[in-house]
Parts: sequence; structure tokens; C-alpha cells
Amino acid sequence: MENEIGFKFFFWLGTGVMLLSVLTVVLFVLLHHNKVSKIRRKQSENLLRISLESEKKERKRIASDLHDGISGDLHAIQNYITILQNREDDDYRMALLKEIETILSNTIENIQGITYNLMPPMLESQGLVPTLQSYFETVRKWNRISFSEQYDQVPIEIPITDSYELYRIVQELVANVIKHSDGTHIHFTIKKEQGRIVVEMADNGKSFDFFKSLQEPNGMGLKNISSRVSQIRGKLIQVPSISGNRITIYYYVTDSDCR
Repeated sequence: MENEIGFKFFFWLGTGVMLLSVLTVVLFVLLHHNKVSKIRRKQSENLLRISLESEKKERKRIASDLHDGISGDLHAIQNYITILQNREDDDYRMALLKEIETILSNTIENIQGITYNLMPPMLESQGLVPTLQSYFETVRKWNRISFSEQYDQVPIEIPITDSYELYRIVQELVANVIKHSDGTHIHFTIKKEQGRIVVEMADNGKSFDFFKSLQEPNGMGLKNISSRVSQIRGKLIQVPSISGNRITIYYYVTDSDCR
């Protein structure tokens, strides 16, 4: 009898030790997996940050090259043509010079537009809101789309790096409306509320599911938007709408960053 009790005791003791060992191994594996996941997520965030920073520097370099190089050369050619026009008395040649001057003016204007889109100079000197206002005015000139804009009366100050990302996000959203949704009107709002900046865009184009479209192979523009929102630690939601689309972005800041 005593042997049977002793056997049962050691049996359950052994079973308990084995279960404890298994649980310890499982716990260790889970902790290790969680640690690896955090490391990979951190690496992914760092790669995204480096990628976006590299893109920003490259855009700035190209914009500078266009402005200081090509644009400067075209202005010089334009000046030479003006001098030739003042000395030319042949009507045919004058007409040709006038046509060349017109083409050059259009080319210079296009380069200025490309330069602005690559790296808007106003962003660093005047901030996000004036830059967006200028951008919307430019879009109006070149596209059949109207804007209604609503800006907070409270000055919105955002660190330049995050301002750049927010500007690109808005730019991508506007491009998406023009290229894909066939919208003719965009209502844009930016305001500060409860320690966060709220950016909202509503359009009257074809409705689409942002997060569903994000998974499609050709949704590169939406992937860029999602990456940039993640980079500034923001949050993007698509508000249900009877018609059109309504996207809201929350950017969280401290009082020291945004007053």
C-alpha cells in the first residue's frame, strides 16, 4: 500500500515537473518570438524612416538642380532671344523668335511647377498651411477641380520633418482624387483639437475602400500614404460616407511642438 502511494506521489510529481518544464519552454518561446517581433518591427520602422528621409533628400537635390541649373540656362536663352528680337527687322524671323520665347516661358513655368512639387520652398520658410494653400491654388490652375478650404484660427506649428510628410500625404490624396475617382470638388479641413492636428479631405468622386485598395498590387500611392502616416505616428481612418470619400488623419503633437 505504501509502495503504491509512493509510486503515485512520484508519478504526479514527475508529471507536474514535466508540465512545468513544458510551460517554461512554451513561455520562453513566446517571449523570444515577441522579442524578435519587436526587433523586426523596429528594424522595419527604421528602414521606412531611412527610405523616406532619403527620398526627401533626393527630391531636394533634384529640385535644386532644376532650379539652379536647367531653369537658369533657360532664363539665359530667353534673355538672348529678347536681345535678338530687339535687333531683328524680318517679320518671319520675329515670328519664329516670338514662338520660341513662348515655348521657353511655358517650359520654365513647367519646371517651376515640378520643382515646387518636389520640394516646396514655402514649407521651411512659411509652414504647412500657407504651403497647402499655394498647392491647392496651383492644382486649380491645371485641373478641372475646385476646392473649399477651412483652416483653424489657431496658428498650427508642426516640426518641419512631419510637415513635409503631411504635405506629401495631402498631395497623394489629391492626386488619387484627380486620377482615379473622377472627383470635381474637394473639401479640405485642418484644425487643432485636444492636443492633436486633424486633417480631413472629403471629395465627390467614386467611392472606394482605402484599406481594401491598399492590399492591391497597383495601390502604390495608397501604400505611400499609409507609410507616411506611420512614419509620423499618426492615424488614418476612412469615415463612412453616402457618396464620395472622406479621409481623416490624426497627427498627435505636444504643446511644445504645436501651439
